[in-house]
Amino acid sequence: MIGGNLPDLDLLYSFRGNSHDKLGYLLQHRGYTHTLSGCAILALLMYAGAEGWIRRKRFRPTPRDHLALAGMAFFATLLHLAMDALNSYGVHPFWPVENRWSYGDAVFIVEPLYWVAVAPLFFVVRTLAARVVIALALVGAVLLSGVSHLVPLIWCVSLALLALVLLLVGARTSAKMAALTSAVVMVAITATFIFSGQLAARRVESIAHASFPSDHVIDHVLTPLPANPLCWDVLLLETDGDRYMVRHAMVSNAGTMIPASHCPLMNRNKETTAPMATVQAPDSAEIHWLGEFAMSVAVLRKLVASHCDASALMRFARAPFATELGQKWIIGDLRFDRERGLGMAKIEPTSPAVTPCPETAPWIPPRQDLLSGRSPPNPGLE
Repeated sequence: MIGGNLPDLDLLYSFRGNSHDKLGYLLQHRGYTHTLSGCAILALLMYAGAEGWIRRKRFRPTPRDHLALAGMAFFATLLHLAMDALNSYGVHPFWPVENRWSYGDAVFIVEPLYWVAVAPLFFVVRTLAARVVIALALVGAVLLSGVSHLVPLIWCVSLALLALVLLLVGARTSAKMAALTSAVVMVAITATFIFSGQLAARRVESIAHASFPSDHVIDHVLTPLPANPLCWDVLLLETDGDRYMVRHAMVSNAGTMIPASHCPLMNRNKETTAPMATVQAPDSAEIHWLGEFAMSVAVLRKLVASHCDASALMRFARAPFATELGQKWIIGDLRFDRERGLGMAKIEPTSPAVTPCPETAPWIPPRQDLLSGRSPPNPGLE
């Protein structure tokens, strides 16, 4: 449990609870501690702490005990990195050798199926406190799925039934088999979402080429709905000359069973800072278009070149946008544009560019493909 949460120690210096240090959070969370080298250091520190505690208690561990402790220390911290690598937020595991962001685009950031997967362990753990934690996880998985409005009622019922089945397995098998069942279910859940994500990605690529043949696809951001590997929230990033577009849609991997238009929406209030227009493409059972943002590549480049804080944000933003709101510019990341005005990943550029801009983080901008290369005709920032 400790090792599985150690990499999030970066919150001690990245999260300060105020909007003035928003860039610090975006660039430093999932930073150095969310790398293979960072996890190895954390694992060594935790293992050293465990050995120190053992000596203080004057236990007499065997060589096998030492090996088990070391193995668990490294497994737990690396498991955190692996799980974070599965979603669309991103990590950069190979720093300092490779500073690019890596995205799994496979699992929702809070997946209730993982909580349900611990059900067989209810009868394995020995303390009342541990059983209470598992019970709360199981009840929470079902209740939070229901109140989130992202999981249909039938899926909530299925979650509850799966939890009951896994509880029955844990009650009627050995402790070893119960633990193995829990691990196998977790791996199966992960594999299912990864496979389904690959299907959704290919479907998006096919639809993009058919609907927008003159556009060039540069990326697609995929996020499944919780407990649902069939419905995917998609941001399709494309360019056409100086025009940069981000098209938002819901995609269904089983359109005949669940049409894309019947998939729950991530952002139910539909309020965004980025101005969204209607997508000029027809809906189908496989895709339901939600809106389109477009801007000039040259304008984005000039805004980033003119402000150091905008340049810093681009080291995080995977689906960047910039728009004028009143008399000011706002630049942000469409992955987290869920309200009007400034939010989690949106800033008002106020820091004029200097040469060079202060170093904020070593990460390579995800949209280096937009920022580099020969610039198209520059219309300026009006």
